[in-house]
Amino acid sequence: MPIVPATWEAEAEGLLEPRRDFVQLPVPIIQQLYHWDCGLACSKMVLRYLGQLDDGEFESALQELRLTRSIWTIDLAYLMRHFGVRHRFCTQTLGVDKGYKNQSFYRKHFDTEETRVNQLFAQAKACKVLVEKCRNVQHQHQ
Repeated sequence: MPIVPATWEAEAEGLLEPRRDFVQLPVPIIQQLYHWDCGLACSKMVLRYLGQLDDGEFESALQELRLTRSIWTIDLAYLMRHFGVRHRFCTQTLGVDKGYKNQSFYRKHFDTEETRVNQLFAQAKACKVLVEKCRNVQHQHQ
């Protein structure tokens, strides 16, 4: 009997018994275009899976929400709200994590982004964007 690595491919080919402790959804893969657009690519994957992705509408939403190269997770929550996707944004920090200030990706515009992002958090409830501070969840292995 061959030894088969426990990979998604092996499971998909029927070489392994499927695990029953998760749900696997056929979410399409959409490649990032730039080094900074991972969140937008993930958002496109979700919207395409839900049958709501129209590239023109997506670009219009980015303009309407004033999303540029500096995309924070709260921006993605507003983007999902724009498309009517029911969701809950759970985060460890309600606002900007000051720890990002010295990271090269954020350093150049951190101060202006900090104000913008904190405003989005402050306005989230009024804008019907559900944001919650997450609780630490401990997984017990059996």
